[in-house]
Amino acid sequence: MFRKWFKKNENKEQECSFYGEQAEDEMEESLWEIKEEYDLPTEEILNVVQSKRDNLTHMHKMISRKQKYE
Repeated sequence: MFRKWFKKNENKEQECSFYGEQAEDEMEESLWEIKEEYDLPTEEILNVVQSKRDNLTHMHKMISRKQKYE
């Protein structure tokens, strides 16, 4: 029952898909530079980067759907 409480979470880097990955564009590079400069929490930058990637994916999907129906 208590094994999960005391077990190390060795997959922490795997949960966060951006550790060790390259930035996809200049905006992400700038966000990481701002994080280092102002010592912002990593989680906040990860949330912004993930949100940006999700929004771009959604926009590309909607654009491709629109082009199919034109």
